[in-house]
Amino acid sequence: RDVPPNSTPLRELAHAIAGALALPAPATTRDELTYLRIYRDRARLVLLAVRRILADRDIERDPRDVMTVACSLRDQVAQLGDGSYGHQPEPTL
Repeated sequence: RDVPPNSTPLRELAHAIAGALALPAPATTRDELTYLRIYRDRARLVLLAVRRILADRDIERDPRDVMTVACSLRDQVAQLGDGSYGHQPEPTL
């Protein structure tokens, strides 16, 4: 996959990891268990993506390889979703 303009494969991977691990805080203690399960599942996906990159010593030669990992991580995270628990309201400025 192509690298977006003004970015790099590493930046895209970092964005994918940050997006995977960013979850709104649970609204109540009852929602916390679901939040923790979703977070655990997302952390596993991040770990698998990082291990995939570490296992391939030649991955830096072709930026598309890193982009493939980043896009795969984003796709897998999207399949998990995060709408199954009550979220705390976003702070207003």
